Amino acid sequence: MPNNFSQQDRQNLLNALGQGRALAIGAKRLAQTLGYPTGGNQVRLRTLIKECIEIDGDLIGAATGRPAGFFLISTLQELERYLDSLENRTRSDNDRRTALINSWNNQGNHQTTRQILNIN
Repeated sequence: MPNNFSQQDRQNLLNALGQGRALAIGAKRLAQTLGYPTGGNQVRLRTLIKECIEIDGDLIGAATGRPAGFFLISTLQELERYLDSLENRTRSDNDRRTALINSWNNQGNHQTTRQILNIN
């Protein structure tokens, strides 16, 4: 993964995040705090979060419920809940992918070379 942000950018993110799920901060508010664009899906912010997790090993979670937003994971329970939500999203995306492959192949089109992924 490329490194698109400075160490200061990553530290600013960590400083803006609350410790624990109860202090989650919404993407729009977090982007605004960091001076990033707030429209759409906050792509720049999400890329920064991804870098922090994948390059620096920061424990950043996200939640869709109340409060929705990003937070620093502080307990094993928070980690496991977030891991479960990522797994559910992965399964859902894979189900959609499988349906598209099957629909394409069943309509008499030139068969795709993409294989069905089996996620256990």
